[in-house]
Amino acid sequence: MVTDRTAFPTTQKNILISGSNVQSFTVGATAVKAGQVVSIAAAGASWTVIPCVAEAGSQPVGVALADVAAGGKVDVACIGCIAYVSNYSTDVDIDTGHLVTMNDSMTPLGGTVIECPDATTTVEQIGVMIEDSTAASLGLEAMLVTCGATYSHHH
Repeated sequence: MVTDRTAFPTTQKNILISGSNVQSFTVGATAVKAGQVVSIAAAGASWTVIPCVAEAGSQPVGVALADVAAGGKVDVACIGCIAYVSNYSTDVDIDTGHLVTMNDSMTPLGGTVIECPDATTTVEQIGVMIEDSTAASLGLEAMLVTCGATYSHHH
């Protein structure tokens, strides 16, 4: 059974592990936390991000590097960076080398990642895990940011 986390992990880690493609965005109506995947909302304003959730028209852009309240400025690790992210689940691991996409639920939180499905489907790829994500740890694990790529799996 898949169980969503009830809170986004709070961390003292430096979210950016490596890379220099860091861009500044304004935080939209929902505050962001360090390590959350962020996106431009479907009805979004220019250069404005919110915690990422799977929704039509939403476009993931990278990983927030700090906790920032609505209306503030947040630096975002974009494509090519390696950053820490959070598995959406408390009981489903994600292995190193697996592709991840955004979770489908903003309740209770957005900005987490799930493994790209094996079924025939097309999703927005967010990254490639470069560390095992042990769900029960409730921590953050390293991911190579690949936002903008499309993942399509066909049997």
